[in-house]
Amino acid sequence: MSSTNRGTQRNADDYYVTPHWLIEDFLAAFSENCRFNFDEQAYPLMLDPSAGGCEQYPMSYPTVLEKHGFTVDSWDIRQDSRAKFKGRDFLSIDPTYTPAYQIIITNPPFNVAQEFTEHALEMVPNGGLVIMLQRLNWLGSQKRKPMWQKLPLAAVYVHSKRPGFDPQKPSKTDSTEYAHFVFCKGYELAPELFVI
Repeated sequence: MSSTNRGTQRNADDYYVTPHWLIEDFLAAFSENCRFNFDEQAYPLMLDPSAGGCEQYPMSYPTVLEKHGFTVDSWDIRQDSRAKFKGRDFLSIDPTYTPAYQIIITNPPFNVAQEFTEHALEMVPNGGLVIMLQRLNWLGSQKRKPMWQKLPLAAVYVHSKRPGFDPQKPSKTDSTEYAHFVFCKGYELAPELFVI
C-alpha cells in the first residue's frame, strides 16, 4: 500500500515493497512498550497473507521476522511473488481450515484492508494478534466509523518517519504518515498509542 497523490502509479494487486527498517522500528517499539509477550516462544507460528516479494526484492515481513527467530508462513495472491504459497487469495480462504496462526501481520492492499483485518481476526485464536500496516488516516472517515466501534484495536504504533515504498528511490518518501495497527482478538480495553 502506498499513498498515490504524488503522481505515483498504483501497482498491480496494490503491491509495494515495505521497507525493512519500518518493520524493524515497529518490532523494537512493540517489544519494548507493549504488554504482549512478543517473542518466538509465545507466537511460534505467524502468517503474512500478502507477503509480496518479486524477482528483484525479497518478501519484507517474512525476511525481517525470520531474522528475529520467528516462523512465518507466506501467502500471496500474485503468481510472481516469493511467497511459499502463490496464487492464494487470503479473503477466499476458509478460516476453519487453516493452521492456528497466533499472529497475522502484513501490509494489506489498502482497498481491502478492513476485509483483511476482519478475516484475519476470524483466523487467529482468542488472544491472537492481527497487525496491519496502514496510513494513519485509516482511523478517519465516517465510512470506517462502524469498523472502529467493533474491532478490538489494542495499540497503534505511529511511525514518525514517513516511509518510501520504491526501493529504487529510497529517499522519496510517501505523502502521508503510517502506523502499525495491532488488534487482539477478545481485547476490550482502550488502545495504546505509541509514536516511533
